[in-house]
Amino acid sequence: MRRGLDTVSDFGHRKPGLLPTVIWRLATHKMIGQQQRKVIRKRFARRFQGPFDVEAEGVRMRAYPFENYCDRTVVGRKALPEIPERRLIAPMIKPGMVFVDIGANVGSYSMFVAKACGDHARILAFEPHPRTFSKLVFNLEANGFRSVEAINRGTGPKSQRLKLYSSGGTNIGTASLHSDAIVARDHVEIKITRLSEALVLRNIDRVDLLKIDVEGYEDQALLPLMIPEYRSLWPKAVLIETVLRRLWKIDCVEHLESLGYRIAGATSENTLLTLSADDREA
Repeated sequence: MRRGLDTVSDFGHRKPGLLPTVIWRLATHKMIGQQQRKVIRKRFARRFQGPFDVEAEGVRMRAYPFENYCDRTVVGRKALPEIPERRLIAPMIKPGMVFVDIGANVGSYSMFVAKACGDHARILAFEPHPRTFSKLVFNLEANGFRSVEAINRGTGPKSQRLKLYSSGGTNIGTASLHSDAIVARDHVEIKITRLSEALVLRNIDRVDLLKIDVEGYEDQALLPLMIPEYRSLWPKAVLIETVLRRLWKIDCVEHLESLGYRIAGATSENTLLTLSADDREA
């Protein structure tokens, strides 16, 4: 059974002791095989589920490492997750930018951008799962980031309510709108909004960088924006997770390339595409 969240006590009241720190370091150590790390989590780390107040790369987070990959990376490795992906987008992060984070999880990308921009940015963080959203909001408040607006919605082809499935296990961040994307043991009902409507409602007239990681729903979440009517809102750059590309009805990477985007970089799980100024204005 999941423990209740602590979104009330001030940051710093939940510091991990020596033993939890050592156990989670072993449970996330890159030199230890994946299966061995899983065994350590199940046998030992489950006794230290947190939450723990930790700081990584200058970002404060209240982490629940037993139920979220991002959280255990922060606790065990003292670093924000997805380092290769953040290296790809780092040159694009500048004060005054507009960043849209679809599938924000507990906020590692949004806070990375906010920290780098000194809070001089416009950041929208979409996170539909209610439990994860509560963690996201706490983390933003713990850092005092005023440039990030947390939105408890997913994005999709139309405004509606859908079931968001999860394994109910040790990585709630892999929740998906596709029940066959995971071994679904649990679900919650979430609200979906059209991305174009969310941007127009907030008077956003451009998007400098968009990151999307929604476990196989990327085509439904992003491509409704990519029509001529919203050309001015087409992101200058898109970082898209491709792990569940097989679930897309329309291949997002191929479709973006057909619109003038080019692949500017890739990792084992994500692809970065950029759009030239000429293609944005065509």
